[in-house]
Amino acid sequence: MNPIRKVDMQCSHAEFFRELPFACANRPFEIIGERVIVHDSGREIQIKIRDEPIRHLGSLALPMEEITLKFIDYSEEEADRFMDEFYKHVLRTGGG
Repeated sequence: MNPIRKVDMQCSHAEFFRELPFACANRPFEIIGERVIVHDSGREIQIKIRDEPIRHLGSLALPMEEITLKFIDYSEEEADRFMDEFYKHVLRTGGG
């Protein structure tokens, strides 16, 4: 089974790549253009990054990325567990 997850993220390419090692729990990965291959004990996660139009919120210009993750040889449950950890590192929260 090869589950797929799509996520719209408010970030730039640079911000995404800066958080990537933490979001992937320090698994080894390689960057090939706009794609990332995360290696996980003989399996892999293929991540494709695509620029989305900048969203405007009042005077704020928010860069957006569409992230598609394809989990090769993962179950749905394993993909969900990875995404739970991934979200902890890439989602922003407000407040103070």
